[in-house]
Amino acid sequence: MEEAGIGRSRLAPGSFVILETDSPLYRGTYKCQVLEEGYKMMRVSVPEEGGRITLIAAGTQVRVRPPESDEVIFAGVVLSRKSGADRCLVLVTPDLHPAALEQLPPSPEDGPPSLSRLVAITSGKGGVGKTVLAVNLAVALAELGKKVCIVDGDLGTANVDILLNLTPKYNLAHLVHGTMRVAEVLVDGPGGIKVLPGAAGLAELTALGPHQIRQLLEELSPLDGVMDFILLDTGAGLGRRVTDLLTAARQAILITTPEPHAVTDAYALIKVLRGLGGETELFLLINMAESGREAELIASKMRFAAKEFLDYELKYLGYVPMDPAVPRAVRRQVDVLSSHGRSRAAGAIRRLAGRLAETAVGDGGGSGLVGLIRRIHGRLAKGGRQ
Repeated sequence: MEEAGIGRSRLAPGSFVILETDSPLYRGTYKCQVLEEGYKMMRVSVPEEGGRITLIAAGTQVRVRPPESDEVIFAGVVLSRKSGADRCLVLVTPDLHPAALEQLPPSPEDGPPSLSRLVAITSGKGGVGKTVLAVNLAVALAELGKKVCIVDGDLGTANVDILLNLTPKYNLAHLVHGTMRVAEVLVDGPGGIKVLPGAAGLAELTALGPHQIRQLLEELSPLDGVMDFILLDTGAGLGRRVTDLLTAARQAILITTPEPHAVTDAYALIKVLRGLGGETELFLLINMAESGREAELIASKMRFAAKEFLDYELKYLGYVPMDPAVPRAVRRQVDVLSSHGRSRAAGAIRRLAGRLAETAVGDGGGSGLVGLIRRIHGRLAKGGRQ
Protein backbone atom coordinates (compact mmCIF):
# COMPACT_ATOMS: atom_id res chain seq x y z
CA MET A 1 0.00 0.00 0.00
CA GLU A 2 1.26 3.45 -0.84
CA GLU A 3 0.72 6.37 1.49
CA ALA A 4 -2.79 6.91 2.81
CA GLY A 5 -5.14 8.65 0.47
CA ILE A 6 -3.95 7.21 -2.86
CA GLY A 7 -7.15 5.30 -3.49
CA ARG A 8 -9.02 8.56 -3.88
CA SER A 9 -10.98 7.51 -6.93
CA ARG A 10 -12.59 4.87 -4.70
CA LEU A 11 -13.14 7.31 -1.82
CA ALA A 12 -15.29 9.87 -3.57
CA PRO A 13 -17.85 11.65 -1.36
CA GLY A 14 -20.92 9.49 -0.98
CA SER A 15 -19.01 6.22 -1.33
CA PHE A 16 -19.55 3.55 1.29
CA VAL A 17 -16.53 2.08 3.01
CA ILE A 18 -15.80 -0.35 5.81
CA LEU A 19 -14.14 1.17 8.87
CA GLU A 20 -12.09 -1.29 10.90
CA THR A 21 -11.12 -0.24 14.41
CA ASP A 22 -8.33 -1.64 16.52
CA SER A 23 -8.57 -0.86 20.22
CA PRO A 24 -9.82 -2.72 23.31
CA LEU A 25 -12.98 -0.57 23.43
CA TYR A 26 -13.76 -0.24 19.74
CA ARG A 27 -12.70 -3.41 17.98
CA GLY A 28 -14.85 -4.30 15.01
CA THR A 29 -16.00 -3.30 11.54
CA TYR A 30 -18.50 -0.58 10.71
CA LYS A 31 -20.07 0.69 7.51
CA CYS A 32 -19.56 4.41 6.91
CA GLN A 33 -20.05 6.93 4.15
CA VAL A 34 -17.24 9.14 2.89
CA LEU A 35 -18.09 12.82 3.38
CA GLU A 36 -14.80 14.41 2.33
CA GLU A 37 -11.38 13.28 1.19
CA GLY A 38 -8.09 15.12 1.35
CA TYR A 39 -4.37 14.64 1.51
CA LYS A 40 -3.72 12.34 4.48
CA MET A 41 -7.19 12.98 5.90
CA MET A 42 -10.83 12.11 5.38
CA ARG A 43 -14.22 12.72 6.99
CA VAL A 44 -16.65 9.84 7.30
CA SER A 45 -20.12 9.50 8.76
CA VAL A 46 -20.35 8.36 12.37
CA PRO A 47 -20.84 4.57 12.21
CA GLU A 48 -24.04 2.97 13.37
CA GLU A 49 -24.65 -0.55 14.64
CA GLY A 50 -28.15 -1.93 15.01
CA GLY A 51 -29.60 1.52 14.42
CA ARG A 52 -27.55 3.02 17.23
CA ILE A 53 -24.63 5.43 16.85
CA THR A 54 -21.24 3.99 17.76
CA LEU A 55 -19.13 6.67 19.45
CA ILE A 56 -15.53 5.92 18.51
CA ALA A 57 -13.10 7.94 20.59
CA ALA A 58 -10.42 10.26 19.27
CA GLY A 59 -7.06 8.52 19.08
CA THR A 60 -8.51 5.18 17.99
CA GLN A 61 -6.51 3.51 15.23
CA VAL A 62 -8.59 2.76 12.14
CA ARG A 63 -8.30 1.20 8.69
CA VAL A 64 -10.57 1.92 5.75
CA ARG A 65 -11.33 -0.50 2.93
CA PRO A 66 -13.96 -0.88 0.20
CA PRO A 67 -16.94 -3.13 1.06
CA GLU A 68 -16.00 -5.59 -1.67
CA SER A 69 -12.28 -5.88 -0.89
CA ASP A 70 -9.84 -6.57 1.92
CA GLU A 71 -7.35 -4.03 0.54
CA VAL A 72 -6.73 -1.26 3.08
CA ILE A 73 -6.84 2.08 1.27
CA PHE A 74 -6.48 4.35 4.29
CA ALA A 75 -4.79 3.69 7.64
CA GLY A 76 -4.86 6.32 10.32
CA VAL A 77 -6.21 7.67 13.59
CA VAL A 78 -9.47 9.31 14.64
CA LEU A 79 -8.46 12.95 15.10
CA SER A 80 -11.82 14.23 16.33
CA ARG A 81 -15.52 13.44 16.52
CA LYS A 82 -18.05 16.10 15.60
CA SER A 83 -21.69 16.13 16.68
CA GLY A 84 -24.83 17.97 15.67
CA ALA A 85 -25.62 18.76 12.05
CA ASP A 86 -21.96 18.22 11.10
CA ARG A 87 -21.73 14.85 12.83
CA CYS A 88 -18.75 12.90 11.53
CA LEU A 89 -15.39 11.33 12.31
CA VAL A 90 -12.26 13.13 11.15
CA LEU A 91 -9.51 10.67 10.24
CA VAL A 92 -5.86 11.55 9.67
CA THR A 93 -2.69 9.57 9.08
CA PRO A 94 -0.71 8.88 12.29
CA ASP A 95 2.00 11.43 11.50
CA LEU A 96 -0.56 14.24 11.68
CA HIS A 97 -2.06 13.22 15.02
CA PRO A 98 -0.76 15.38 17.92
CA ALA A 99 -0.37 12.44 20.29
CA ALA A 100 1.81 10.64 17.77
CA LEU A 101 4.10 13.52 16.86
CA GLU A 102 6.49 12.80 19.72
CA GLN A 103 7.14 9.32 18.33
CA LEU A 104 7.97 10.44 14.80
CA PRO A 105 11.52 10.06 13.47
CA PRO A 106 13.59 13.18 12.82
CA SER A 107 12.83 13.10 9.10
CA PRO A 108 9.46 12.83 7.33
CA GLU A 109 8.13 9.29 7.20
CA ASP A 110 7.09 9.73 3.59
CA GLY A 111 10.40 11.13 2.34
CA PRO A 112 14.16 10.54 2.44
CA PRO A 113 16.16 11.45 5.56
CA SER A 114 17.15 15.09 5.74
CA LEU A 115 20.65 15.93 4.55
CA SER A 116 20.74 19.10 6.61
CA ARG A 117 22.45 19.61 9.93
CA LEU A 118 20.61 22.10 12.11
CA VAL A 119 22.66 24.01 14.68
CA ALA A 120 20.99 26.54 16.98
CA ILE A 121 23.01 29.59 18.00
CA THR A 122 22.04 31.02 21.37
CA SER A 123 23.17 32.95 24.45
CA GLY A 124 22.16 33.45 28.05
CA LYS A 125 21.78 37.22 27.55
CA GLY A 126 21.73 39.81 24.83
CA GLY A 127 24.66 41.93 23.77
CA VAL A 128 27.23 39.15 23.39
CA GLY A 129 27.38 39.28 19.58
CA LYS A 130 25.25 36.20 18.98
CA THR A 131 23.60 37.25 15.73
CA VAL A 132 26.80 38.79 14.36
CA LEU A 133 28.59 35.48 14.90
CA ALA A 134 25.67 33.49 13.46
CA VAL A 135 25.81 35.51 10.24
CA ASN A 136 29.58 35.27 9.92
CA LEU A 137 29.69 31.56 10.73
CA ALA A 138 27.18 31.04 7.93
CA VAL A 139 29.42 32.91 5.49
CA ALA A 140 32.51 31.01 6.72
CA LEU A 141 30.78 27.66 6.22
CA ALA A 142 29.80 28.76 2.72
CA GLU A 143 33.46 29.52 2.03
CA LEU A 144 34.15 25.87 2.85
CA GLY A 145 31.78 24.86 0.08
CA LYS A 146 28.81 24.19 2.33
CA LYS A 147 25.27 25.13 1.36
CA VAL A 148 24.02 27.19 4.29
CA CYS A 149 20.72 28.72 5.34
CA ILE A 150 20.44 30.97 8.38
CA VAL A 151 17.01 31.14 10.01
CA ASP A 152 16.26 34.25 12.03
CA GLY A 153 14.55 32.85 15.09
CA ASP A 154 15.11 35.83 17.39
CA LEU A 155 11.44 36.48 18.06
CA GLY A 156 11.92 39.73 19.89
CA THR A 157 14.32 41.59 17.62
CA ALA A 158 14.71 39.66 14.37
CA ASN A 159 17.68 41.45 12.83
CA VAL A 160 19.70 39.12 10.60
CA ASP A 161 18.35 41.06 7.63
CA ILE A 162 19.41 44.37 9.21
CA LEU A 163 22.97 43.17 9.80
CA LEU A 164 23.22 42.20 6.13
CA ASN A 165 21.33 45.20 4.74
CA LEU A 166 18.60 42.99 3.31
CA THR A 167 14.98 44.02 2.78
CA PRO A 168 12.94 40.82 2.79
CA LYS A 169 9.38 41.08 1.60
CA TYR A 170 8.21 37.95 3.38
CA ASN A 171 9.17 35.94 6.47
CA LEU A 172 8.56 32.61 8.17
CA ALA A 173 5.10 33.73 9.27
CA HIS A 174 4.02 33.62 5.63
CA LEU A 175 5.09 29.97 5.49
CA VAL A 176 3.21 29.21 8.69
CA HIS A 177 0.04 30.72 7.25
CA GLY A 178 0.57 29.04 3.90
CA THR A 179 0.46 32.29 1.92
CA MET A 180 3.97 31.95 0.45
CA ARG A 181 6.29 29.17 -0.68
CA VAL A 182 9.73 28.71 0.84
CA ALA A 183 11.44 29.76 -2.39
CA GLU A 184 9.57 33.08 -2.24
CA VAL A 185 10.55 33.72 1.39
CA LEU A 186 14.26 32.92 1.11
CA VAL A 187 16.60 35.87 0.56
CA ASP A 188 20.08 35.69 -0.96
CA GLY A 189 22.85 36.69 1.45
CA PRO A 190 26.61 37.19 1.09
CA GLY A 191 28.79 34.32 -0.03
CA GLY A 192 25.85 32.43 -1.45
CA ILE A 193 24.10 31.83 1.88
CA LYS A 194 20.32 31.83 2.12
CA VAL A 195 18.43 33.78 4.77
CA LEU A 196 15.00 32.74 6.06
CA PRO A 197 13.65 35.86 7.82
CA GLY A 198 11.96 35.00 11.09
CA ALA A 199 9.83 37.87 12.45
CA ALA A 200 7.08 36.27 14.54
CA GLY A 201 6.91 33.10 12.47
CA LEU A 202 8.59 30.74 14.91
CA ALA A 203 6.50 31.99 17.83
CA GLU A 204 3.42 30.67 16.07
CA LEU A 205 4.75 27.13 15.70
CA THR A 206 3.45 26.13 19.13
CA ALA A 207 -0.09 27.15 18.14
CA LEU A 208 -0.32 25.23 14.87
CA GLY A 209 -2.94 22.57 14.28
CA PRO A 210 -2.17 19.20 12.66
CA HIS A 211 -3.06 20.31 9.13
CA GLN A 212 -0.91 23.44 9.41
CA ILE A 213 1.96 21.32 10.70
CA ARG A 214 1.63 19.03 7.71
CA GLN A 215 1.64 21.96 5.28
CA LEU A 216 4.70 23.51 6.93
CA LEU A 217 6.60 20.22 6.96
CA GLU A 218 5.89 19.72 3.28
CA GLU A 219 7.06 23.24 2.50
CA LEU A 220 10.31 22.97 4.46
CA SER A 221 11.24 19.46 3.32
CA PRO A 222 12.88 20.59 0.04
CA LEU A 223 15.02 23.10 1.97
CA ASP A 224 16.23 20.33 4.27
CA GLY A 225 17.17 18.27 1.26
CA VAL A 226 19.52 20.80 -0.35
CA MET A 227 21.21 22.56 2.60
CA ASP A 228 24.27 21.18 4.37
CA PHE A 229 23.83 23.46 7.38
CA ILE A 230 20.82 25.29 8.79
CA LEU A 231 21.85 27.81 11.45
CA LEU A 232 19.00 28.85 13.73
CA ASP A 233 19.65 32.20 15.41
CA THR A 234 17.50 31.98 18.54
CA GLY A 235 16.56 34.74 20.92
CA ALA A 236 18.72 35.37 23.98
CA GLY A 237 17.87 34.53 27.56
CA LEU A 238 15.93 31.86 29.44
CA GLY A 239 12.43 32.47 28.06
CA ARG A 240 10.14 29.58 27.17
CA ARG A 241 10.22 30.29 23.46
CA VAL A 242 14.00 30.10 23.46
CA THR A 243 14.22 26.96 25.58
CA ASP A 244 11.52 25.23 23.50
CA LEU A 245 13.66 25.71 20.41
CA LEU A 246 16.86 24.64 22.17
CA THR A 247 15.44 21.47 23.70
CA ALA A 248 14.10 20.51 20.27
CA ALA A 249 17.44 21.22 18.58
CA ARG A 250 20.06 18.47 18.64
CA GLN A 251 23.09 20.78 18.57
CA ALA A 252 23.61 24.38 19.65
CA ILE A 253 26.43 26.90 19.98
CA LEU A 254 26.26 28.76 23.29
CA ILE A 255 27.88 32.18 23.05
CA THR A 256 29.17 34.23 25.96
CA THR A 257 31.70 36.98 26.53
CA PRO A 258 34.28 37.07 29.36
CA GLU A 259 32.10 39.46 31.41
CA PRO A 260 30.99 37.77 34.67
CA HIS A 261 27.28 38.49 34.17
CA ALA A 262 27.37 37.01 30.65
CA VAL A 263 29.13 33.88 31.92
CA THR A 264 26.62 33.56 34.77
CA ASP A 265 23.67 33.83 32.39
CA ALA A 266 25.20 31.30 29.99
CA TYR A 267 25.62 28.81 32.84
CA ALA A 268 22.04 29.51 33.95
CA LEU A 269 20.82 28.59 30.47
CA ILE A 270 22.68 25.27 30.63
CA LYS A 271 21.08 24.62 34.02
CA VAL A 272 17.58 25.39 32.72
CA LEU A 273 18.04 23.10 29.71
CA ARG A 274 19.23 20.29 31.97
CA GLY A 275 16.22 20.83 34.20
CA LEU A 276 13.93 20.49 31.19
CA GLY A 277 15.48 17.16 30.33
CA GLY A 278 17.03 18.46 27.15
CA GLU A 279 19.74 16.42 25.45
CA THR A 280 21.03 19.20 23.23
CA GLU A 281 24.74 18.97 22.47
CA LEU A 282 26.16 22.37 23.45
CA PHE A 283 29.34 23.91 22.03
CA LEU A 284 30.71 26.84 24.04
CA LEU A 285 32.05 29.84 22.11
CA ILE A 286 33.74 32.73 23.91
CA ASN A 287 33.30 36.01 22.02
CA MET A 288 35.24 39.28 22.41
CA ALA A 289 38.06 37.63 24.36
CA GLU A 290 41.23 39.59 25.09
CA SER A 291 43.31 36.49 24.41
CA GLY A 292 43.12 32.78 23.81
CA ARG A 293 44.34 32.22 27.36
CA GLU A 294 41.46 34.24 28.81
CA ALA A 295 38.94 32.34 26.69
CA GLU A 296 40.36 28.95 27.64
CA LEU A 297 40.32 29.85 31.34
CA ILE A 298 36.63 30.80 31.18
CA ALA A 299 35.79 27.71 29.15
CA SER A 300 37.63 25.50 31.63
CA LYS A 301 35.69 26.93 34.58
CA MET A 302 32.34 26.59 32.81
CA ARG A 303 33.05 23.05 31.70
CA PHE A 304 34.09 22.09 35.24
CA ALA A 305 30.94 23.61 36.76
CA ALA A 306 28.70 21.95 34.17
CA LYS A 307 30.27 18.55 34.84
CA GLU A 308 30.51 18.88 38.61
CA PHE A 309 27.07 20.33 39.34
CA LEU A 310 24.94 19.45 36.31
CA ASP A 311 26.59 16.20 35.20
CA TYR A 312 26.87 17.66 31.70
CA GLU A 313 29.78 17.48 29.24
CA LEU A 314 30.03 20.99 27.79
CA LYS A 315 32.19 21.10 24.67
CA TYR A 316 34.49 24.02 23.86
CA LEU A 317 34.37 25.16 20.24
CA GLY A 318 36.78 28.09 20.53
CA TYR A 319 36.87 31.86 20.75
CA VAL A 320 36.73 35.07 18.72
CA PRO A 321 39.08 37.87 19.84
CA MET A 322 38.10 41.45 20.50
CA ASP A 323 38.58 43.13 17.13
CA PRO A 324 37.54 46.64 15.95
CA ALA A 325 36.85 45.13 12.52
CA VAL A 326 33.63 43.60 13.86
CA PRO A 327 31.84 46.82 14.93
CA ARG A 328 33.06 48.49 11.74
CA ALA A 329 31.45 45.74 9.66
CA VAL A 330 28.24 45.97 11.71
CA ARG A 331 28.00 49.70 11.06
CA ARG A 332 28.44 49.08 7.34
CA GLN A 333 25.86 46.25 7.46
CA VAL A 334 28.24 43.72 5.93
CA ASP A 335 29.81 40.49 7.14
CA VAL A 336 33.32 40.61 8.59
CA LEU A 337 34.73 37.97 6.25
CA SER A 338 33.88 39.94 3.12
CA SER A 339 34.78 43.38 4.43
CA HIS A 340 37.73 42.59 6.72
CA GLY A 341 38.83 39.19 5.53
CA ARG A 342 42.35 39.44 6.99
CA SER A 343 41.26 40.60 10.43
CA ARG A 344 41.86 38.54 13.57
CA ALA A 345 38.13 38.05 14.01
CA ALA A 346 37.67 36.79 10.45
CA GLY A 347 40.50 34.30 10.90
CA ALA A 348 39.04 33.03 14.17
CA ILE A 349 35.56 32.66 12.68
CA ARG A 350 36.97 30.66 9.77
CA ARG A 351 38.72 28.33 12.21
CA LEU A 352 35.51 27.90 14.19
CA ALA A 353 33.57 27.07 11.02
CA GLY A 354 36.18 24.47 10.14
CA ARG A 355 35.89 22.85 13.56
CA LEU A 356 32.11 22.88 13.39
CA ALA A 357 32.16 21.24 9.97
CA GLU A 358 34.53 18.55 11.26
CA THR A 359 32.71 17.74 14.51
CA ALA A 360 30.94 14.41 14.65
CA VAL A 361 27.33 14.76 13.64
CA GLY A 362 26.02 12.04 15.96
CA ASP A 363 22.32 12.29 16.75
CA GLY A 364 22.31 15.94 15.77
CA GLY A 365 22.62 15.47 12.05
CA GLY A 366 20.06 14.79 9.42
CA SER A 367 17.18 16.40 11.27
CA GLY A 368 16.93 19.86 9.78
CA LEU A 369 14.00 22.21 10.22
CA VAL A 370 11.46 19.44 9.71
CA GLY A 371 12.95 17.48 12.59
CA LEU A 372 12.97 20.58 14.78
CA ILE A 373 9.26 21.24 14.19
CA ARG A 374 8.36 17.61 14.78
CA ARG A 375 10.25 17.54 18.08
CA ILE A 376 8.70 20.83 19.24
CA HIS A 377 5.22 19.42 18.73
CA GLY A 378 6.21 16.05 20.11
CA ARG A 379 7.27 17.71 23.36
CA LEU A 380 4.07 19.75 23.48
CA ALA A 381 1.96 16.65 22.86
CA LYS A 382 3.80 14.85 25.65
CA GLY A 383 4.00 17.65 28.20
CA GLY A 384 1.08 19.83 27.26
CA ARG A 385 0.99 23.52 26.47
CA GLN A 386 2.05 25.70 29.34
